[in-house]
Amino acid sequence: MGKLRLLLAANLISTVGTGVTSYLIIWLLIDQLNQSVLYGILTMVTMAFVFFSSPFLGSLVDRHSRKSIFLKLEIIGAVTLFIFLILFDISNLLNMILVVLLTLYNTTYDSIKYPTLSALTQEMFNQSEYSKVNSSLEVQGQAALMISSGLAACLIGQISMTLILIMNVITYVIASILIYKLPYQSSSSIKEQSHSTKSVSYWANFTSSLQYLFHRKVMFVLLLTTFVPSIVIIVANYLDPIFVYHFLNEGPSVIGIANIFYAIGAISAGFITYQMSKKVGDIPGIILFMILFATSIMAIFIIPHSFTFIAASLLLGNANASIRIFRKSYLFHYVDNAFMGRVNSLINAFKLLGQISLIGILTITVVPAGNSNVGYVILFLIVIVSLFITFYLYVKKVRKLK
Repeated sequence: MGKLRLLLAANLISTVGTGVTSYLIIWLLIDQLNQSVLYGILTMVTMAFVFFSSPFLGSLVDRHSRKSIFLKLEIIGAVTLFIFLILFDISNLLNMILVVLLTLYNTTYDSIKYPTLSALTQEMFNQSEYSKVNSSLEVQGQAALMISSGLAACLIGQISMTLILIMNVITYVIASILIYKLPYQSSSSIKEQSHSTKSVSYWANFTSSLQYLFHRKVMFVLLLTTFVPSIVIIVANYLDPIFVYHFLNEGPSVIGIANIFYAIGAISAGFITYQMSKKVGDIPGIILFMILFATSIMAIFIIPHSFTFIAASLLLGNANASIRIFRKSYLFHYVDNAFMGRVNSLINAFKLLGQISLIGILTITVVPAGNSNVGYVILFLIVIVSLFITFYLYVKKVRKLK
């Protein structure tokens, strides 16, 4: 599968480049510009931006060639970084403006890229290849995360920012070349859909996806419930340092080791899930790994120890990545490609809303009281509820459709 190798290489290089850029932005804001408050405000603003712009971004993906969007994102990224490279260090005010604009572009890039990548992947490959492709993309994604984290740790603050930016521009250029070489041709049905959607407004285009999901309520609810582990992982990233530092009284080394084990578990999921997909369906696979996910979360509360935390991180990485692979395969099998961008953006908006709500709940309840360990019980209960809903819908509804 030459086109799969080309897609994986392009996505790996672009993900590493944007990953290092993200770490660089945080370092510039907090360490160099001493703008910790601005960093917090930017985080909230970008979350709100993604949430409210999701109707436009999702429609954008479904109205245009997915390969063209992916290619333009890389080209614009290279130009944006190059301009940043030239203008940075002229004045403090301009520096902050430039960093804010770069942060907004990075956020927009991610918000468009991942729905585009899902739609492009579904369009380029056959149904029989979905499991292998999604497993490969998961392994590639986790490898890119580890590489970008390692590069950021070794390069940022050690060599000049100019050299780091030049390296990142090069990654955008190389990714652009690889994407350009991708063998891609839109199907006739997708072209017809694209022409018809361009004749209406972006908002009307997006509301059509709501109608599409309204007539597929079971699928919509399943997509929402199976996204819960992903939401919980993001919230756990906020809760984990508080739990380790204040409850376990351990140092940052525990967090670092746990992150490594999480990545190892996530990478192994790509190999395990592909083999499992040959024997079990998408929803049964999700249910099995949701049980493992819930058990791992609860273990942190029952046995509050650094070794338990690290072991649980390994299992959580494996379970969350496996659920994501099975969910993508389910999405590819049951969502029409013409609606893939809008459906992905809508689900991501709900995911973001869930993250903000959960972090808010923990921030005003268990964290101020010094009971960060109880936060894992709350996360466990949320996963269990979503697990029961998923199981119920599978048994009562999905099997009847077969």
